[in-house]
Amino acid sequence: MTAPTHSPFHQRLMHALRSWRRRVAERSRSRTDTQNLAGMSDHELRDLGIGRSQVQSLVNRDRF
Repeated sequence: MTAPTHSPFHQRLMHALRSWRRRVAERSRSRTDTQNLAGMSDHELRDLGIGRSQVQSLVNRDRF
């Protein structure tokens, strides 16, 4: 018995849903990273070599 084949529409739909789920997860991860970094003191950020003004751009850089 062979596995059923999926129609091109079904394949495109599944691809779109996987892409959407990945983007949602990336946005959630970005928000969490931003909140964690924003919660650090200036001293802690300096220890990491990050300025407070760089937090958002550093978090967003990984998304693209």
